[in-house]
Amino acid sequence: MEPFKDSLRWVVSRPRTTPCTVRVADGELTITQDPDGLMVRVPTAGLRIVTPRRLKKLEAGVVLSLGGKPVAVMFDMVHARQEFRAASQQGKRDLIRQVAKPVSNSRGNLGLARQITAEFIAALLDGGAIDTTAPA
Repeated sequence: MEPFKDSLRWVVSRPRTTPCTVRVADGELTITQDPDGLMVRVPTAGLRIVTPRRLKKLEAGVVLSLGGKPVAVMFDMVHARQEFRAASQQGKRDLIRQVAKPVSNSRGNLGLARQITAEFIAALLDGGAIDTTAPA
């Protein structure tokens, strides 16, 4: 979860944030961050999806209106973080090899991000969220 700026430059060069766990269940969106815990808990009914067209075309995240402010929930780093975690469990050599890889070239980043984004949007809409985004 991160503050959103509507520009393509932000999408490419935004500051990296600490990974969060995003969950949609029982009519609520919950975003938690370790070790601090709960960041956001809001009902999905009436939650506004306000993803700008240029970000919607990437299909790598969603912008929500929380408290009247646009907040991005991005999934483009999930695959890279999973690969890093797996490499760190395999040993020092694999970890160094993974760290040396440019994140943007890590296979699967965008593919997994698109899959998670689609599932996330579907769960929000099933919970009563309102998609105010223009078609891509």
